[in-house]
Amino acid sequence: MKIDLTSLKEGKTEYWEELGSQDLDLPESEYKLIDKLSAHYVLNKSGKNLTLNLHANYTLQMTCSRCLTKFNQAFKEESMYIIQIGQEKVVETERELTTEDILMLFIPTTELDTVPILRETILLSIPMKPLCKPDCKGLCPICGADQNKTTCHHEEQEIDSRWSQLLNLKKELSKG
Repeated sequence: MKIDLTSLKEGKTEYWEELGSQDLDLPESEYKLIDKLSAHYVLNKSGKNLTLNLHANYTLQMTCSRCLTKFNQAFKEESMYIIQIGQEKVVETERELTTEDILMLFIPTTELDTVPILRETILLSIPMKPLCKPDCKGLCPICGADQNKTTCHHEEQEIDSRWSQLLNLKKELSKG
């Protein structure tokens, strides 16, 4: 959706939209958008000041980083942006960033395209190591079986003789 910022009235203006994976141009190698993303925008104009509150609801299919099973996870994301039309000002001196600096969104034209904002929201919400459940046991290092579904009973692996001195040291340290 493209919103013309010059035609906004003073006060609050709301927009709703639903987008699919193809609309957002998301890479689907590690995750997949299930159904549609539902977005609600609240633009608040006060003089030259413009704020955008975004509420997005969507479900992603991801792969567990421990057991490699596919699972769905629902997300409810909220973001706030302070919008300024024009280019970002170059700051000559070093200074501490304020909250306003961090939330500032510079738009070179008078038209706000919501797709890049939604794409960024989704990408930032994806966990680095997605887990199907917090206590996922993962795969067996010996046979590769999913330890959430079965329990493996493998014999103790033979310890490499080169590590035996470290094993003895570990036993000594645990005694004292």
